[in-house]
Amino acid sequence: MAPRLSLAALAAAALLAASASAQTVVPLDDALDLARTRSIDVLRASATVASARASAEAVDDRRWPSLSLTSGAGQRYGLAFDQTVGGLTQSTTEEVDVGLRASYVVFDGFERRAQARSTDATLRAAELDRAQAEQRAVAAVLQGYLAVAQAEAARVVAASATEAAEELMAEVETLVAHGARPAVEVSQQRERVAAAQARVLMAERDAALAEAGLVRLLGLEPAQVYAFPSPTALGAPVAEVGVLIERALAARPDLRAASVAVEAAEADGRAARAGRLPQVALSARVGTSYSSASPGFVGQFGDNRGGGVGVSVSLPIFDRGTTRERTRLAEARAQALRAEADDARRAVALDVREAHVRLTSLEDQAAVADVRVEAADAALAAERARYAAGAVTLQAVSLAESRAVEARAERERLRVSARFQRLLLDVAVGDA
Repeated sequence: MAPRLSLAALAAAALLAASASAQTVVPLDDALDLARTRSIDVLRASATVASARASAEAVDDRRWPSLSLTSGAGQRYGLAFDQTVGGLTQSTTEEVDVGLRASYVVFDGFERRAQARSTDATLRAAELDRAQAEQRAVAAVLQGYLAVAQAEAARVVAASATEAAEELMAEVETLVAHGARPAVEVSQQRERVAAAQARVLMAERDAALAEAGLVRLLGLEPAQVYAFPSPTALGAPVAEVGVLIERALAARPDLRAASVAVEAAEADGRAARAGRLPQVALSARVGTSYSSASPGFVGQFGDNRGGGVGVSVSLPIFDRGTTRERTRLAEARAQALRAEADDARRAVALDVREAHVRLTSLEDQAAVADVRVEAADAALAAERARYAAGAVTLQAVSLAESRAVEARAERERLRVSARFQRLLLDVAVGDA
């Protein structure tokens, strides 16, 4: 006989239905888009890109001449010849000077060009680092969705096991009522039903915690209720591992960032070596001045106007080893970055190979799990039939049921893990 629902249970069911209707569904594709824009790592990388772009623009602006407006004012104290008295007198003279100055570096030993290459390479490396941060955010979201999907699969299996345990409970109560089984089996089965219900609650807790992690990762509003459905499509067949490695070596942004970082370090070395070459600069100035020692105010600004053009050549002779130190540091950094780039290539190849091995293993294990579930379900059906006939104890049925539940739970875990491992393999290759 089915248990009757109380008013409290009906109210809880209604509240649950209302909450479900108020849920905001976040598909995986939308979550990945959010991760690429809201992840804290992506935001930090975007700030680094903005800083690198500002540095590149500043170096590019150095190709233009500099223009400045100069002005000065002062007082001079001392003796001066006074024409009215025909002798020296103590006086104070006010002076004002205004001018416009322009300067242009004609040749700087190719330092600016090398710095431009360095900042451009640094900017490209920052942009690639941001792409890598987006990939890390994508991988984190996939791991979060995997945790939610595994918890949901465990809940479904646990709920199915609870229903089976309740059905067996009703059967045990009927057999005990007819005197075919001892009364103690009712308590034993009731304990197993409670254990199955506890597993459902634990799976629901794991799902809620995984969902909370996704809310934090995606920057969603914590007060709202969200649903994170698991993708079901598996996509195209997986290519051979060698093909995947070649694609990863060509597409992974971290490898391209490492290569660009080497270019930036080499450009820094060329910029440092430019300190050994001479520099040539042009300068020009126009201006006028006023002094209270001379009569007239407006006329002085017209009479005292003047200007000049100059060329300066600076040849470094001894800079106390500054250029040599900068050159050595840049060369050492470039060498270290080359070694890191080579190591990164090997690491990427191994990442792809390991991801491919995990996917293949999960798919093979899932196929074996199907056979195990079929065998466990058949064994459980046989044990229940024997129990109904009085040939075995309830303990034997419970043991067979535990094996069947474990087999189903393991199969669902493997299926979900294999589905997400294909997506993680795409991340490892650089396709995500």
